[in-house]
Amino acid sequence: MKRHAAVPLLAALAIIVSCAKEQPAPAASTTARDDRPQDGGTIVRRLDTDIATLNPVMATSRYDRLVANLLFSPLLNLDQNLRPIPGLAESWEVSDDGLVFTFKLNPKATFSDGKPVVASDVIFTLHKVLDPQSEAVQISSGFEQVDMTKTHAIDEHTVAVTMKTPLAPQLIRFNDLNIVPEHVYNKGDFRNDFILTAVGSGPYRLVRRVPGKEVVVERRADYWATKPYAQTVVFKVINDHTTAWNALKRGDLDETMMVSDVWAHEHTRPELQDKIEFRRFYSLNSNYIAWNNRFPLFTDKRIRRSLAMCVNLDSVINDLYHGTARAMSGPFPPDNWAYNPTVPVVPFDPAAAKRNFASLGWLDTNGDGVLDKNGKPFKFDFLVMAGSSSTIAFAQIFQAELKKIGVDMNIVMLDASMAISRILTGNYEAAYLGVDFDPDPDPFQMLHSSQMPPHGQNFVFYSNPEADRLIDLGRREFDFTKRRDAYRQLHAILAEDQPCTWIIQVSLKWGVSKRIHGVKESRGYGLFLWYPGEFDWWIPADQRVHDRAPR
Repeated sequence: MKRHAAVPLLAALAIIVSCAKEQPAPAASTTARDDRPQDGGTIVRRLDTDIATLNPVMATSRYDRLVANLLFSPLLNLDQNLRPIPGLAESWEVSDDGLVFTFKLNPKATFSDGKPVVASDVIFTLHKVLDPQSEAVQISSGFEQVDMTKTHAIDEHTVAVTMKTPLAPQLIRFNDLNIVPEHVYNKGDFRNDFILTAVGSGPYRLVRRVPGKEVVVERRADYWATKPYAQTVVFKVINDHTTAWNALKRGDLDETMMVSDVWAHEHTRPELQDKIEFRRFYSLNSNYIAWNNRFPLFTDKRIRRSLAMCVNLDSVINDLYHGTARAMSGPFPPDNWAYNPTVPVVPFDPAAAKRNFASLGWLDTNGDGVLDKNGKPFKFDFLVMAGSSSTIAFAQIFQAELKKIGVDMNIVMLDASMAISRILTGNYEAAYLGVDFDPDPDPFQMLHSSQMPPHGQNFVFYSNPEADRLIDLGRREFDFTKRRDAYRQLHAILAEDQPCTWIIQVSLKWGVSKRIHGVKESRGYGLFLWYPGEFDWWIPADQRVHDRAPR
């Protein structure tokens, strides 16, 4: 789980699907031609926060991946239903024992410098993913079972990736493997020399990156597969949702996620519906509170669970999100096959929480309104990312409920990049975060005790041997029923332990300029990171208001 839940993939192992676009027949009239996809034009997209790097191996967030998706190609793409389809690999085979994945690379594939993509590039990329010095925290756990001593090139365009042990979700992990060219990335400092530059095999090449402002990419004239329609894509870094919404209304931006308040007041206005398409859907996401289980106050699960009892879910869902969210009881959302329907949502009961604190020795002994124990106040910092009014409002609602029972929560607002940096190193006490789940519900990277920083993303520092056992079982069990049962047991344990408090799943609200045609969504991923997704977006010639020279 990193973004970056759930479709059974066993039946997809042998599926090979063509990615070619079917071209429409020549039109008989001008009107018909106007309705056909057209090449060219500039799409201006939003990044909620700046990317950290252009090196896809070093990606730390969804934002890094959104840009990398245009510059690099993974071994496998995911289709609209999040099933594996060809990417750099035009076909693949999986051995009967699930240990050997043999990928046949598309022989036409080239990098943006004109060099061919070869099997040794795949092996080089895997080496970098698994190199501890790379600290590829977002994707390394998905390849930890790769046996590099047995992984080898069969020929220039065929590579056999051998696993130490079979893993049920392994095939889909190759969607995370964006291949970098060895002849470029083996020079210099791998971690730091490719933050501002990129050479990839994707349909676009990098024009420029201006940190904190924008990333501009241009369609490759020599792209080896089906070309996207848009000539240029400009990613604008706009942290503030209101600023982004106003930019969309002005026509300065072509798409943005919308906060619930704006959605509730704006999406039914006829004058806006004429120029903006409004979409709402659930993706594989969740909002949650991360408790740093190493912070002395949060080492006891009874404390964590009692704090969870102070979250007024009804108020959050109805007041903040206008009914466009649903409550979560654990790490797997309701549409996920791993979801355990028998696990209840933590009830809102601050009075019971206060009684629990008292039973654990937390009392207001000095009459200052704050619980204390052994001379220390019940006080902690709650880290939130600046720029989101709903995030800040949630923190304030939670803070107010805690104050009523004597808990002093201090809200700390940081910009997203600084907040992520602190969280990934464990330098925080509690934080309000969102997570995008993988198409396969494998919580190994987020919650297994072996994945604590700097080698993984278990930045809540959770450790429970039984949870580890169930996570391991779920990864290695190919029988779907047994795998589902393991994850449902895990769901119950995590709901009891509360290493995180899973709050809500917020439906995504999106505004897209109506000058953009061909916009579709995936059940689970929404608008982006599936194929063809945004590569099918196109702009009629008479509506190309953003066209400009890319340099």
